[in-house]
Amino acid sequence: MGFLEYLTIALLATWTASEIAISLISLRNQWRGSAEGSDRFSHVVMWFSIVPPIWFAVLIRRRLIFPNGFGSFSTLSPLLGYLGCLVIVFGIAIRLAAVGTLKKQFTITVSIVEKHEIVQTGIYKTVRHPSYLGLLASLLGFGLASGNWFSLAALVVLPLAATSYRIRVEERLLLRHFGLAYQEYASRTKRLLPGIY
Repeated sequence: MGFLEYLTIALLATWTASEIAISLISLRNQWRGSAEGSDRFSHVVMWFSIVPPIWFAVLIRRRLIFPNGFGSFSTLSPLLGYLGCLVIVFGIAIRLAAVGTLKKQFTITVSIVEKHEIVQTGIYKTVRHPSYLGLLASLLGFGLASGNWFSLAALVVLPLAATSYRIRVEERLLLRHFGLAYQEYASRTKRLLPGIY
């Protein structure tokens, strides 16, 4: 194994540890007070759009699928691999910053917690769903670091579709709970990418 593979494994372990910590924070927040939920199975949809593609990418990387290297980036692999590692770090940082900004309001299921407010500070000034942006960036990074077009597609397409569904579910609940205040916030911010979407 080369340096890039060790780096990718270390980042995957770091990402996994951060996601476990985020889940524990969410559980703590949900236990502290009553939460009005309207998840519509979006948590399950997200889980199935992320975990199997990660395993698929790992199996491809270990050449247990496509042992002949079918779909490999070939000559672009080291460059895209290091770019992918940089994107992973960027994604982890954004996701942790988003969770840290929400503090007690962060949950991994779509819900309204006690004393819920519209957070408009930090990264939430410009993006309504930075936590999802960080998650998608990390998955894009893993796809690039995997060195295979099929891994990249699995780690981008499925999670992006699930995240789009999740955002619709979440925004519907927030609009129902906050009404015009959320509508006004949504009118001056973007969902995931500042100035674009």
